Amino acid sequence: MGKGARISVVFLSVILTAALGSSAVAQAAETSRVQQANIILGVLEDLPGEYSGESDFRAVRAIFRKIGDGWQAFPTKTQSYLDLKTLPISYPKEMTWTIAFDGRNLGRITSQTLSHFNFYSEIGIEQITSHSQIPTVGKKSLDYGGFSHTPVYRPLVAVSQPNFFDPEQWKPAHLSPILVAAARKQFRNQFPKVSNCKNPEENVLRPWKYQDEDIHETRAYSSKNGWSLIELNLTGNACDGFQGQDAYFGQWYVIDPLGKVKYLGTNMWLVDAGDYDNSGKSALLFSIDGYNAGGYRLFYQDFTQSAEFSFHFH
Repeated sequence: MGKGARISVVFLSVILTAALGSSAVAQAAETSRVQQANIILGVLEDLPGEYSGESDFRAVRAIFRKIGDGWQAFPTKTQSYLDLKTLPISYPKEMTWTIAFDGRNLGRITSQTLSHFNFYSEIGIEQITSHSQIPTVGKKSLDYGGFSHTPVYRPLVAVSQPNFFDPEQWKPAHLSPILVAAARKQFRNQFPKVSNCKNPEENVLRPWKYQDEDIHETRAYSSKNGWSLIELNLTGNACDGFQGQDAYFGQWYVIDPLGKVKYLGTNMWLVDAGDYDNSGKSALLFSIDGYNAGGYRLFYQDFTQSAEFSFHFH
């Protein structure tokens, strides 16, 4: 073989190797894209019995699916109880889930969507079909019972891909006085006027000029990237009930690394944080905990995007 022929063979080999390498990279990228597109997010729940005397039971609720760059809630809207019979066809029939909490893999379970939902509170529920031990964190508590006011186990994130890490490392925190003051200022902007009563017996609403010390910090979290979360609510209500005033219920705010405060919502609590779509950033999942209201809210892409899965109990 001549020198020119040998050079041609070597050149062809280099081109072929590069082409195969590019093909492998493209195939890996396509595989990642398909896996991301098929990601489903759920929650392992402990559900109270629907009737008196029934014990609580464990199940998984499918809540969000990844569509493009965003998360989309599975359908929950119904016109009547009759829709509960057909709604399950919009949900995945069978699933294998990775159960996660605080950036850790707690195990895997399989589940199957119910043939029909008997109650609004069952929307999205899948019966657990695996026989391994069901992951549990902590003890039963009224904190997780929501509208049912029944002690149950803590809900845990369930994800269809093994994406359980929390790269931003969200943890409970004590925020600095500067950050708390910034959040309180935003609270005042949101609730410039509130009312209160002299006492429960009189129960007559009057304008109330509340002070900063009346704005109570309930919970706070921070990430290693300098983001913070805080829940605030007014204390000192002297009425018989809350008279429909939202200021007395928990109001959540997020504070970015530059100190800018943004309102997130009310009647909710933080379930967990994790990179559930393998994007390199954490999403935060909140449980909706309101009167006759349940479900979940997901905040992602540095709190610029959100999705909500919600239902009522009756």
